[in-house]
Amino acid sequence: MEKYRIEKNTVQETLIIPLYGRKVCAERYPDMLNDGEAKRIIEHIEYDFDEKGKLMEKQPGLFGALEVAQRQYDLSCEVEDYLKSHPEACVVNMGCGLDTTFTRVDNGKCKGYNLDFPDIIDIRNELLPAGEREESIACDLNDFSWFDKIAFDESKGAVFFAAGVFYYFKTEQVKALFSAMAKHFKGSKIVFDACNRTGAKMMTKTWLKEAGIYISTNRRKVSKPTN
Repeated sequence: MEKYRIEKNTVQETLIIPLYGRKVCAERYPDMLNDGEAKRIIEHIEYDFDEKGKLMEKQPGLFGALEVAQRQYDLSCEVEDYLKSHPEACVVNMGCGLDTTFTRVDNGKCKGYNLDFPDIIDIRNELLPAGEREESIACDLNDFSWFDKIAFDESKGAVFFAAGVFYYFKTEQVKALFSAMAKHFKGSKIVFDACNRTGAKMMTKTWLKEAGIYISTNRRKVSKPTN
């Protein structure tokens, strides 16, 4: 399989943090996070993982890896709990990146949707092709036209989840999104992680800085495949 090169200093590069964090935790704490896909995906991405790997093994990086594992575990538990009472619900991963949560929570009856920017979906289609009852949709979450691409049935329900996504949204954008979702997807559930302004600043100054990632104002982008 061809390797995909991730551009430095873009929001795209932040995908490396949860991806490598999942790999670290799967190796160190398999009982908490059994994720063999992370290692496989890393092998097909052109990126300086040796450098970032050393940083991840340091205290700030290891803490970040554990935070990623705990976050994914918590969100998965919330989704699984919803599926107990809504087994045929839509399971929607908002800002999916290279996340594999649907594979872990799939009960054989629900329908999974992975949402992200077009270039992210392109690389996801190569590295994580959608499985049975799963669909990847290229979109901007702030463009509500993606609502109509979800085969929502109010009687079956829907559970939406977002990991590390709303840190990049303005408060007004989150309010507008949630308000529109509440009207369109009545009776559904949304779960996500969040922190206050101080926490966001700490994340930027410690975790991202330690990983050597400096975010520009560019939207996510990824280069064409390289040999």
